[in-house]
Parts: sequence; C-alpha cells; structure tokens
Amino acid sequence: MHISTRRAAPGLLIAALLTTALLIAALPSAATAGSPRGGRAPVLVALTQCRTLPETAARLACFDRSVAALEQAEANRTIVIIDQQQVRETRRAVFGIALPETGLLGKAEDLPQIEAVLAGASVDDSGHWRFQLADGARWVQTDDNVIARRPRAKDAVVIKRAALGSFRMSVGGQPAVKVRRLN
Repeated sequence: MHISTRRAAPGLLIAALLTTALLIAALPSAATAGSPRGGRAPVLVALTQCRTLPETAARLACFDRSVAALEQAEANRTIVIIDQQQVRETRRAVFGIALPETGLLGKAEDLPQIEAVLAGASVDDSGHWRFQLADGARWVQTDDNVIARRPRAKDAVVIKRAALGSFRMSVGGQPAVKVRRLN
C-alpha cells in the first residue's frame, strides 16, 4: 500500500488514512482478545491519535508519520492487516485443524460446518477412507462405519463439527463417518 502525500488533497488523504485505520480496526476481537497486551497495536494507536490534533498541518504530518510507520510494520510483518472476508476464508481453510483460541479468527463454533468438493478418495491399509478435497485438505476416516457407495471425484462433501472436537463427513449425501484432518 502506498499513499502519496504530494498529489492528494489533504481532505482526500485524511479520508484514505481513516479508511486504512478502519480496515485495521475491522477485527475488534483481534485487536483486543488476540493481543497479548489486551489492546491495540501501538502503530494503530499512534495513527488514531492523529485525529485529535486540531491544526490541519500538524494533523497531516502526524498522519504521514503514522502511515509510514504502519506501512513499515506491515512490510516487516510485525502487523498484519486483513479484512473480514479474509478471516472467513482463513477460518474455512483451517477448518478441522486444532489451533489455539486466540480470537484472531473468531471462535471455532462460528463455523459449524463446511461444504466442499471431493477431489479423490482411497482406502488405506487399515480399511479407512482417505479423502482429498478440491481445496487440498486431506482427511482420514477414524471410525469403522461403512460407506455404501464408493466416493467419486466431484462428489459433494459436508464436514460438520461433532462432539468433543471431532468431525463427521458426509460424501455424496451418504451417512456421515467420523474423520480427522491430516493437513
């Protein structure tokens, strides 16, 4: 992200800076619950404090410094800026992987199930099915229930959260089997 202060009118620049601040602040749970300090990142605090300066030139200079610091922090990966759509996509991508509750991606219960497409399935040496989804996720059957019809590529898959952190997968509308994510 690059904001030029030479060409933009001060009002447009301030609007762009405030929009950036709002994008960062779009994750209130990440800014509070996910932070070890329980508050906002110092670079964001500095940016939002610029609004309190009454003089236009001082406020603009403060925004310039703060945005430069924010860009540097983002480039150094000391701060990561994502929007709610990216949070939803990430939560879906890590569905089934045991992660610590940091608040950054919301609560696990916020996504009770996912729907996907089967890329392939095979039976391992122990007689359990291994499933490869179109998004690259790999799952293995952990119970001994029988899948009546052999799963085929492009079958619809529904994976739901079950009791005690387990998951149940239904392939092609068949009764669900208990599964565990491998990757």
